[in-house]
Amino acid sequence: MSGGVRAIFEIANGLSRRGHEVTITSIQGDHSWFPLDAEVIYVNKPNLPKFLNHLYKLKNGTDLTYPQLELSLQKYKIEPDLMKPLTETIPDCDINVATWFLTAFAVYRSGKGIPFFFFQDFLEMIQPLGQYYIKMFEESLYLPINIITGSQWLKDWINKNYMKNAVVSGYGIDHDVFYPRQSILNDIKGTKIMGIFSRGSEYKGGTDFINALNIVSEEIKDLNLILVCNNVTFENLIKNNDTKFEYTFFESPDDNKLAELYSSSDLFVFTSHIEGYGLPPLESMACGTPVVTTDCLGVRDFVIDGNNSLLVPPKNPKAIAGAILKVLKNSDLSNKLEINGIKTAQKSAWDNTVDIFENVFFDSMA
Repeated sequence: MSGGVRAIFEIANGLSRRGHEVTITSIQGDHSWFPLDAEVIYVNKPNLPKFLNHLYKLKNGTDLTYPQLELSLQKYKIEPDLMKPLTETIPDCDINVATWFLTAFAVYRSGKGIPFFFFQDFLEMIQPLGQYYIKMFEESLYLPINIITGSQWLKDWINKNYMKNAVVSGYGIDHDVFYPRQSILNDIKGTKIMGIFSRGSEYKGGTDFINALNIVSEEIKDLNLILVCNNVTFENLIKNNDTKFEYTFFESPDDNKLAELYSSSDLFVFTSHIEGYGLPPLESMACGTPVVTTDCLGVRDFVIDGNNSLLVPPKNPKAIAGAILKVLKNSDLSNKLEINGIKTAQKSAWDNTVDIFENVFFDSMA
């Protein structure tokens, strides 16, 4: 459950609804959290990875991720090529799209269809996986493969470092879901500030967020954090950081609940150090909630500082806190950000993104 996976699923659905036959081939995962129209084929892993995954799930309650599974096998001097079964499972197709740096190799090696890479990754996302995967990440963009990416900064980064051109698809909003709603948090008194952390990675800025709210709480005494994340991330954030404010935790809500939480909050704060795009601030704008966001590069495609949000430097809790207080203490500014945020979000729709994908695919087959 992440913005990048959501984008893949929204685009797959959009293409399916236009009459294209779309199949998603995956080495792992669970797509039940999203109403997916496209067919999903899960790869049959070799028996030993299956066994290790079973043991891990018994102990930890979750499946091993692909990198964790491969690293676990390497401890036993086993070097599996888990991209091979993925490569062999890809069905015959006209267009073959990789959606992660490792799967770019599967798409290329399969020899099926015209190869594309929907590039949403960046180095800070890969670094925790170690040097081996960093090299794989770097090598993936040298493959002879067409590139579509979500934001202008990623396009510029690819061009600067690899001298390749990429098409910018942008991202969208489901306006049937994300729109201003009635508050569902009336039982929570005081000022409600919302944050989302789809994963606990350092680059998400969770500690910066907590430190900023601690500063804000010195002036806003009835401060309440509305925190959306998984349970592991929640426990790490709260246990590893002192909190001087109240908080309410929501674990992985569905889209309707998420839209209600946006709408019920007085302010949405986004503290990432870097993002490929940064969908939550745009969703929040669509729900009529003012936004404070760090300049995490991806948001530059839709953020106008002082117009539809306040933009602050990343890794700077004092600056984040200052922007939060500025909005909370100025109702005119808050109203301005709310109105202009809604206008900004209305320009983004998944149909626009699907148009770009469809046109690029047709052009490649001409």
